[in-house]
Amino acid sequence: MHLAFPLFVLFILGNGVYTHICLWAPMQRGQFDISTPGAHPCYRKIGPCGNVNSSSSSPRTSLVAGSKYKVEFQQNLNHYYTGKPGALDISFAVGLNPAEGDFHVLHSFSDYNAMNQITQTNFSVEIDLPSQTCDECVLRVRYLSNNPEEDDHGTVFHQCSDVKLTQSSSNALKPKKSEEKTEKPIVQHNEDPHDCCAPESYTNAFFHIIPAIDYHSEGLIFYDKKVQQMRVIVTVNGGRGNTTFDSTFDMWMNFTSGRQYYYNRNTGSCDLYGLDYWNDWCFGNKYNQTEDFVAADVKCTSPYGKTRNCNQWRNGEFLFETLSESACFPSSISRPSGERIDYIKGAAAPIPPSTFVPNSVCMKQTKVKHASVGWMRMHA
Repeated sequence: MHLAFPLFVLFILGNGVYTHICLWAPMQRGQFDISTPGAHPCYRKIGPCGNVNSSSSSPRTSLVAGSKYKVEFQQNLNHYYTGKPGALDISFAVGLNPAEGDFHVLHSFSDYNAMNQITQTNFSVEIDLPSQTCDECVLRVRYLSNNPEEDDHGTVFHQCSDVKLTQSSSNALKPKKSEEKTEKPIVQHNEDPHDCCAPESYTNAFFHIIPAIDYHSEGLIFYDKKVQQMRVIVTVNGGRGNTTFDSTFDMWMNFTSGRQYYYNRNTGSCDLYGLDYWNDWCFGNKYNQTEDFVAADVKCTSPYGKTRNCNQWRNGEFLFETLSESACFPSSISRPSGERIDYIKGAAAPIPPSTFVPNSVCMKQTKVKHASVGWMRMHA
């Protein structure tokens, strides 16, 4: 596990089916809603486009063929699986409703371990659009979780957008070039002596900021591998309201019972969820994570650790740091956008069992808002 909740805004799930990936640039087919991570329009599992078809009159986003374009989407829940870490990708196909075999991948990157599946992580990925023009074509984003706990209609989540590729005045005068498909080199992930795991019984505080949306939160994390339980307390944007954007929350995660409770302190409401598999708080390929080691004993980037040194790992745009002089204590996780989580006051010590006991309101909750198919079979 890398973090109790990563570089995203943390929300509770909404009612009904569960959201896993949403696409807004270009806008996805059909309805769209990311106000909460449970919005019905964003759950689309059946390939190639989530069982949502297009028509000749469907809205289309007009883009310039051969140009660069930033695809913006959200991994709305995290289902990282250490047994076989997954990936996210962006692909393209020509046609109104192309078949799976018509899509070719333009960009892909590894999934990352958020541990807490109740997460929202926004991505902005620049791609090179195909140089061919088309009146009816599809740009698609997928989340390939590989998580067997999420296998109802497979383990892949889809979101498609209808687009039109036009010819600009600049490329209209240029001779057409034949499309060349280049194979991307296979990245060899190697273990490193610095790969490590946080102490089995560990607590720390954190600060999380997302400058682009003026988001900030702070809280505490309690992590106990031996009993396979976690607790997270988080105050979002001051915690003076009742919504997912400005309240204070408790989360209790018991991976033995498979239950996670999400309690809003300001409203007194509690929601029950079913959990995926437990993941250790580890860094590096030695522990089947998806980060590659970058550097040892360099100055920490955290503003709370300027005088300390860190070891660094990287997964795509995510930079992970641990304190080099301690037992793999997390220091920070950051992205080029300025979004970051900084960890402070880490301590390896036994955690009282009472820390992991949900309050009485949660213990009375029997309605499940989200659970995998396997979880429902075992706990229904």
